[in-house]
Amino acid sequence: MAEAAGVSPATVSRVLHGTRPVHPDLRARTLAAAQRLNYRANRVAQALRTRSTGTVGMVVPNVANPFFPVVIQAVEKELRRHGAQLLLCDSGDDVGEEAELVRSLLDHRIDGILFSPCDQLSSRPALRLAAARVPLVQIDRRAVSDVAYVGVDQEGAMREVIEYLIAQGCQRFAYVSSTSRASTAAERLRAYRHTVRGVDARSAQRVYQGSFSLDWGRVAAKQIVDEGDLPDAIVCANDSVALGVLDVLRSQGLRVPDDVLLTGFDDTELASIAWPPLTSVHQPLEMIGRKGAELVLGADGVVAGRSVNLFKAELKIRESSRRR
Repeated sequence: MAEAAGVSPATVSRVLHGTRPVHPDLRARTLAAAQRLNYRANRVAQALRTRSTGTVGMVVPNVANPFFPVVIQAVEKELRRHGAQLLLCDSGDDVGEEAELVRSLLDHRIDGILFSPCDQLSSRPALRLAAARVPLVQIDRRAVSDVAYVGVDQEGAMREVIEYLIAQGCQRFAYVSSTSRASTAAERLRAYRHTVRGVDARSAQRVYQGSFSLDWGRVAAKQIVDEGDLPDAIVCANDSVALGVLDVLRSQGLRVPDDVLLTGFDDTELASIAWPPLTSVHQPLEMIGRKGAELVLGADGVVAGRSVNLFKAELKIRESSRRR
């Protein structure tokens, strides 16, 4: 194949096995020749020779969560760029299943793991087991502080949401979230309570915890409405929850933002197509996925270890939180 591509055998090996960087032109010629010749690398032979399978595992708590597909796509694209493949696992937000998936990935001799732990405490044993054997990067969520992490400054982002609402004249708040099993939920809740406490102590305790789901948003909104004490703003821990809240408010004849302001988090596609369009926190999902893949592969020269990469989120202000 080297002759067909007009490159050296060493270049072919580097391109197909992703062992070292190759000039883009040489890489393109090599891949074009491989396609013409219908060549596929023998991964079993490669693994025996290099002790690398060219495969990275990724464990997420719920692939149906609108947050994860964009991250997963960015991870897979970056891995492909380096000649590696992704083996994706969905734990179903179950710690036992998560641990079994991690053991299975290790049995398959993957080269590294991208791990979004479903529980910041109970996920630690599986995370520690994996980190002791392969490069591991926590992505979006974390369970330990001494293993590489890529994500967003969750507390800073939630503070920005509350400070914006206060500037809009809001003094009474309610917060709808999942339980604090996930580190992201815990961090957002901590920032919410700390920021609203200075304005209204009761708002700091007016917290409704269930899950990151549309259904939970509906349940929580019904509770808020039934209490007969509508806050100035309802702050939600993700967009799915916020849309559930919006659905119930509308069914009860309450208008957003005229009667109550509403915000989400994650800025999924759902936020911009909702009516009214939903104020939300935009996370750079593609950058998070790409950086996680780079770290786990050591592609940026940094081996996954204690590296912490915090990206800044951006508050996207839309009609759901604008005073008229």
